[in-house]
Amino acid sequence: MPLATIDAIKRVAPNAKNNYLESIEEGGSLFLANGITTPLRMAHFLAQALHETGGFSILRENMNYKASRLIEIFGVGRHSAAITGAEAAELAGKPEVIAERVYGLGNPHKARELGNLSPGDGFRYRGNGILQTTGRGSHKQTGLACGVDFEGNPDLVVAPEHALKPALHEWTSKNLNLFADRNDIRTITKKINGGFNGLQDRQARFNKIWPLLKNDDQPDDASRAGAEDDDVKSLQEKLNILGANPKLVVDGRYGAATREAVRDFQAIAGLTRDGIAGPVTLAAIQLRLDAIRGI
Repeated sequence: MPLATIDAIKRVAPNAKNNYLESIEEGGSLFLANGITTPLRMAHFLAQALHETGGFSILRENMNYKASRLIEIFGVGRHSAAITGAEAAELAGKPEVIAERVYGLGNPHKARELGNLSPGDGFRYRGNGILQTTGRGSHKQTGLACGVDFEGNPDLVVAPEHALKPALHEWTSKNLNLFADRNDIRTITKKINGGFNGLQDRQARFNKIWPLLKNDDQPDDASRAGAEDDDVKSLQEKLNILGANPKLVVDGRYGAATREAVRDFQAIAGLTRDGIAGPVTLAAIQLRLDAIRGI
C-alpha cells in the first residue's frame, strides 16, 4: 500500500519546512491541474524538488559561502562570474556582496540573463522556493503566469499558499510530465538545471521516494515502470555495436545496465565516468561509430 505523498515526504525529508509541507498537503488541485497524477510523475517532481531545497529544508539560496565553495561554484571555468582565489577570499562570508557579484551588476552578462537590472537585485532575487526560482525576470514572468506579484514580493514564492505555483508552472511549461513518463531523469534535470549538476543526488532521492509512492503492482525498479524511449533504444543499439558487455536489451529504458554500459564506454573514451549520456558522451559514441563504418 503506497504512502500518501505528504507521509512519504516526511519519511525521506524529516527536516522539511512547514511552508513546503503545508503547500503540498493542500496542493491536490494544483497537482491535478498540472497533470501530476501518477506515482512516477510525482516521484520525479519530488526528486527534483528535494534536491533543489536540500530535502525541503531550504527556503532561499544561502549565499554565505566560504572561499573554497565560491571557487567551486562560481570560479574561473565554472561560472560566468569567474571568481579568482584572491577575490573569493575577499568575498567570503558576505552574502549580499556575493549575490551582487555573481547574479547582479557585478556580473553584467548573468545580470542581463536573469533580468537583474538594479543594485541589490542579485540578492533580492537569489534562488527562491521549491525549484529555486532565480532572477528578477523569472520572478516577474512566473508571477504573471501564476497571478501573484512575486517580483514585488519575492517572499511570496515560499508562502504556503503559493509555494507550489512557481515550481508547477516551470514543470508544466517545460513539458516534464512527458519525460517523467519515460523515467528520463537526465532530461528532466537538464531542463530544470541547464545541465546535469546534482544528477546523482536527484537520482538517489528518486530511488528513496519511488518505493513509497508506487502502486503495489508497479516494479521496485522504476526504469521498468517508465515508457519506452526511442532515444534510449538508439543509445542501447549503438553501445551494443561498440561492444557493450554484457549486451544490452534494447528496451528503451535507461536502467542500471545501460548506465553501466555508458560508464564503460566513458572509461575507454577518457571521459568522466558518470553514466550520463550527455552531449559530449553522445558525440564520442557517434565518432567511434563513424570510425568503425569508415565515414
